[in-house]
Amino acid sequence: MISSRHIEVFYHVYNEGSLTRAAKVLNVSQPLVSKTLAYAEHRLKLKLFVRHARRLSPTPEADILFKHAADAHQQILKFNNIAGNLVTDPSSIINIGCTPSLGLGLLPNILNNYLKLHPGTKFNIVNLQSLDLEDQLKELTFDMVICFNPNDSALFNKTVLHAGKLVLIASKDSPPKEGVFKLSKIQHEPFIKIKNLKTNQAQYNLDELLRQKGISVNWIAETETIQVAKAMVEKGSGYSIIDDFSAGIYGDSISTREIKPTIGYEICMISNKEKPLSVNAESFISYLNKLAGSI
Repeated sequence: MISSRHIEVFYHVYNEGSLTRAAKVLNVSQPLVSKTLAYAEHRLKLKLFVRHARRLSPTPEADILFKHAADAHQQILKFNNIAGNLVTDPSSIINIGCTPSLGLGLLPNILNNYLKLHPGTKFNIVNLQSLDLEDQLKELTFDMVICFNPNDSALFNKTVLHAGKLVLIASKDSPPKEGVFKLSKIQHEPFIKIKNLKTNQAQYNLDELLRQKGISVNWIAETETIQVAKAMVEKGSGYSIIDDFSAGIYGDSISTREIKPTIGYEICMISNKEKPLSVNAESFISYLNKLAGSI
């Protein structure tokens, strides 16, 4: 058996009729071409060329094999073209998983700025809750995930893009009188609860953290999305607790208060160490790593 390299050498020697010219096309030395061809003939147990003073004449066996070598040569060219396109073609799609609120508040600015540097890049964005995103990433569905406080896993690479704190949000018409809201007072107010709102305190979500502190809530509705909680708060239905990043995006439509004790969170980019990444996906991850802490 011989390798594709031996087939390529045979193809070019046959095409050029000369070891020297074949070596020039292959950008290698003439002795290396001669040695490779001799090895191919040895392995095939066939004489491929009759050597004259300055030229090689193919044998009948070489004439038969050349047709197949030409097909192999075209496949190698096709392979190299595809590989080259993966490096230079900006159209390969980058698959991103993101929570709904970050898909609205964080991701558009990041993508817009990246597209100015890399026009033509294409993104596929899927919005799910953080726990679902992590499960999907384990299944290699996404190139990367942007979410709140992912669970620690030896399977993931993690970059903290932003760290902040949770805040209380209320209607502009009926905000708390206090400038800083004591968390224990939440049990006396109608509350819109966001399911699985994650914190950076020992991987507790907000519900678990409140229970640990002995604080019960008078919740009137629960939702999986910050947008729904914000809409209900804006209408005066009650209070809610969300991250300060999202609260800042909503601006003047709601009233915001710090809460005590402080509860922190992180927005992270995670990728699966076992996921083969395209050149474009690696480029975008590198871009996000450079943004770490500056968002």
